[in-house]
Amino acid sequence: MSPLNAYGQWIGETPRGDWSEDALHLARRCVIDTIACMMAGAHDSAPEKLWPVVASWGSGPCHAVMRSETVPAPMAALYNGTAAHALDFDDNFDPAKAHASAVLVPALLAIGDAEDATIADLLDGYIVGLQIMGMVGQAVNPFHRSRGWHATGTLGAIGAAAGCARMLHLNGEQAAHAISLSTSMAGGFMSQFGSDTKPLHAGLAAAGGVQAALFARAGITAGSNTLDGENGLRWLMVGSDVDDLAVTMEGTAEHGQTMRFDTASIGSPPHILEHGLKVKRYPNCGSLHRALDGLLGLMEEHNLGADQIDTVLVRAPAAHLRNLMHDNPQTPAQAKFSLEYSLAAAMLGQEIGLLDYTDAAVQRAEVRALMPKITKEYVEKLESDFPTQVHITLTNGERLEVAIPMPIGSKAVPMTDAQIWAKLLTCLDAAGGRAQTDALTAQLAKLDAASPIAHLTRAMQPN
Repeated sequence: MSPLNAYGQWIGETPRGDWSEDALHLARRCVIDTIACMMAGAHDSAPEKLWPVVASWGSGPCHAVMRSETVPAPMAALYNGTAAHALDFDDNFDPAKAHASAVLVPALLAIGDAEDATIADLLDGYIVGLQIMGMVGQAVNPFHRSRGWHATGTLGAIGAAAGCARMLHLNGEQAAHAISLSTSMAGGFMSQFGSDTKPLHAGLAAAGGVQAALFARAGITAGSNTLDGENGLRWLMVGSDVDDLAVTMEGTAEHGQTMRFDTASIGSPPHILEHGLKVKRYPNCGSLHRALDGLLGLMEEHNLGADQIDTVLVRAPAAHLRNLMHDNPQTPAQAKFSLEYSLAAAMLGQEIGLLDYTDAAVQRAEVRALMPKITKEYVEKLESDFPTQVHITLTNGERLEVAIPMPIGSKAVPMTDAQIWAKLLTCLDAAGGRAQTDALTAQLAKLDAASPIAHLTRAMQPN
């Protein structure tokens, strides 16, 4: 059976409610974290500019975060997905090398609003969508990502289509068509990082997944070789040397990235348990997080202030450092992809958060003065083979160093439920007084399986 048909059959035939409590608990955490990011990001640059366009396309049954009007399902997914990714505070998913939840949750909330689905449907669709996003991601990564594709926009659309197909109760054939259709909506280049288009990728992927599932339900058919065929996703979005690259991954694959489609064990183990998601402690590119954990950990351990630090050298996998392309950022969006700015800001404040990524904060003279202290060294190794090293030289000549294999928020160093909740409250505070804080926290505290999704999405609107 082709990967496309195998994945479609699995979506259509896997029993509902067949998830462990551990898997459901992690899915609830991801929903809470993503909604926190959506609320705080709704009035950031990209969503603020996007909303008048979305609103002009007509009304519908679905709720948009921090907006009073309702819109059609694809438009709600587009806007909410963009808001979820706007601050770069949303989670990462290693098998796909993508921001998974910022695509899946908005897509499923939109379909759930339109179809009167429940929280149980939301969690089920999330786990299914994540699984398929991960399976496809393992067949094309790490080279899909390292060759410049923004997997949030490419593989995100596929995962969203799978999750929405599940929520719509599509059969195996229809679900396969939904996945195939979504490949025609998959796109996004890493050259967009640091611009409004980068978060728009998450919104476009969420909207594409919604549309693909609805098209498939309407009977629209799609090609059967769009994943593994000669002119399919794997060949086109990696390269004609994809099979040679797959040979090089034998015995060395990380995050299950074998560069081959697995159709023998599609649902086992569940990716949400096997790989987990990296929930973000900091509102910036995930490639920064190991370095920030190392710097802040050393500063706390040795009670250091910025004035005691002479230099900071970061030695990290080249794939991480290539994401951090802005060494002299001029905007908050660029600063989120700047090792120099983010470490200097953390050095000054001994923490880094949302307030460090405003226009005024990025231009602070005291941070700019610290940025030349930061240097970096590219190491051509996989992230699993080389932990990020932070080397600090103090003004008195003393040298300190630490190696961070995985960041806080990953499966290896998970954030607690209390930390996730504290992040939610921080994001609601950033959303301002117009947020229905009490109503939303009451919904999120329970996430009752039988509760309609519409109760949750209405609480995400302004007072």
